[in-house]
Amino acid sequence: KYHGHYTTKNALKFVLHVPLRASNLVSLRWSFVDFDTSTITIPRKEMKAKSGDDFLLPLSDEAIAILKEQYLFTSHKEYVFVADNGEHIDEVTPSRALQRMGFNNEDLGNKQRLHSFRSTFRSLVDTHQMAHRCSYEAKEKVLDHVVGSGVERAYTQKAIYTEEMRLLLTWWSKYVLAMVEG
Repeated sequence: KYHGHYTTKNALKFVLHVPLRASNLVSLRWSFVDFDTSTITIPRKEMKAKSGDDFLLPLSDEAIAILKEQYLFTSHKEYVFVADNGEHIDEVTPSRALQRMGFNNEDLGNKQRLHSFRSTFRSLVDTHQMAHRCSYEAKEKVLDHVVGSGVERAYTQKAIYTEEMRLLLTWWSKYVLAMVEG
């Protein structure tokens, strides 16, 4: 049975805690999720930047809880966020939901789209740098941005930021939950 409203709601809740690009969010597969290590690993070929290692992203407890809730509905499917046709939800589905909720209504001056979650994440983690003290590199790695010149990358490409990213995303989830709780 299709549980589309749960899927869209959980996709939006998840992306609040995990600032993925829309394409990566909607096409997230259960095979990418590792509940034992609280991580997702997205094959590099599915990311915007096509070269380098697969995209490994640690997840906060809240992000894992959202996935476990979604697991009840779609664990028997390939994709985490499934549409009624059995495929993953469309890239525009979360933005349409934001529009229906009034967050994406240009007449009212609201222009919150799914991609805005990524820039909001980046702005707020910079604003609150002293609260988490995570590096520029960790912030950019969470967003899967390429960092530095070609020469810099040649020297730093094997640096591992997973634990620092976990600290950052745990801080971020607590920040989001504090905002939601008021």
